[in-house]
Amino acid sequence: MPTGRRPITAIVYDDGPAFEAFLNKAADGLERDGHRLAGLVQQSVPRPGRRKCDMVLRDLATGTVHRISEDRGAEARGCSLDTDLLHRACAAAETGLSARTALLVLCKFGKVEAAGGGVRGLLAAALELGVPVLIGVPSINRQPFEDFAGDLARMLQPDMLDPAALQELVQRSTG
Repeated sequence: MPTGRRPITAIVYDDGPAFEAFLNKAADGLERDGHRLAGLVQQSVPRPGRRKCDMVLRDLATGTVHRISEDRGAEARGCSLDTDLLHRACAAAETGLSARTALLVLCKFGKVEAAGGGVRGLLAAALELGVPVLIGVPSINRQPFEDFAGDLARMLQPDMLDPAALQELVQRSTG
């Protein structure tokens, strides 16, 4: 890897739903443009009569949708993430990652990742294969992410990206 090149691009965000929509749209555009993607993007599925959405992850290599939230009832508050289901989705997504992958796209470096789990294995596998990574980082998890990634990551704000800028970023990362 050339000196100064950073294989991880992290987009730091405050608005989760807006970033989720951005990342899904960006991944769809990259796929339409012929880029071979791997990774997981989150989609929040509203449930009528419930306070919380269902969280699912779409595997970009296979199109498989993995449910990662547990149903804790209509009045449940707080996090409904099922970490076992998250780890299963990550293991499945890793099978779609290869040296021919143009970009690994990951929805979030969240609490689970800050604690040492979640998508960290996918990140490590991508780096071993020389595959660039695009990942979302909630601003609350910026410091744990920086501690994890060190100088392997460049940090961007979501307002710095538009579809054309993302396309250019992918070209620079893969070219």
